[in-house]
Amino acid sequence: MAGSVRPLAVERPRAGLASWLREHRQLVSGLGLLLPAFLTSLLLSVVPLVYLVRVSLTREATFFFTAEHTVENYRTIAERYLPNLWETIYLAGLSSLLDLIVGYPFAYILVRKVRYRDLVRATMMFPLFGPLYLSLGMHYLFLPNGPLAPALNLLGIEGTSLLYSLPSVLFAMAIFTLPFMVMNIGAALSNVDPMLEEAATCLGAQPWQTFWRVLFPLSRSGILAGLLMCFGWNLGVYVQPLVLGTISEQRVLAIALYQKGVIQFDYGLAAAMGVVLMALAFGVTWLSLRLSRGALGA
Repeated sequence: MAGSVRPLAVERPRAGLASWLREHRQLVSGLGLLLPAFLTSLLLSVVPLVYLVRVSLTREATFFFTAEHTVENYRTIAERYLPNLWETIYLAGLSSLLDLIVGYPFAYILVRKVRYRDLVRATMMFPLFGPLYLSLGMHYLFLPNGPLAPALNLLGIEGTSLLYSLPSVLFAMAIFTLPFMVMNIGAALSNVDPMLEEAATCLGAQPWQTFWRVLFPLSRSGILAGLLMCFGWNLGVYVQPLVLGTISEQRVLAIALYQKGVIQFDYGLAAAMGVVLMALAFGVTWLSLRLSRGALGA
């Protein structure tokens, strides 16, 4: 009897488990699909962030030996590296405004003007080469014997004056993040009925009045989302100031982070700078999602 009861006791939990799996098949399949993404995010995002914060709370390179925990790194940033942080925010803000000025017409053409749509899409491919190639390309264009030298000489402009300057850095930063602005504004403009523009024109509105009173208010969510996205992306700017900027533009926090971590081996302070930059980026992303009302995913 004992031998015959034991298999029944084993089969009942198995039958119960199989029944539960059949009843919750969608839940189980959904969790199975989410598991790889969850593990990838955990291993490649959460774990490195935890280590970054831990390293930022240690002195210099002691984390890899006998860790000496301290908050002195953040105090050092507040006392000595605030100008670097303000320079980073300054460049990111100006380049985002430049993206808005250039990107809005591109977005309007992309949505409304079918004839020039392919040209705009082709133009949006250039930033995909990356900031390094864009910066080196602009560096070559502004050389004394570069392709733009005859035109600049005709206008009485020295190429070297543009080579290492604030405008060249801002232009390179704006080119790299221009697609983000164009796509966000384009998503907002695609939700605006063209009949509204036609109605404004029929009522006697000038083109600038149609833009200011119709298009601009209805596309503010896309403008805000594009500004915040470009600003957040440019907070980590490194290559453009290094290749095209003066000493003033090279005071951005990312370059200071590289110097402290790679050259001086002060991993604690470098990690603290990275935490500050990531906190700013996360804050800007949260604000973008909060204020744009879903325009980012439109």
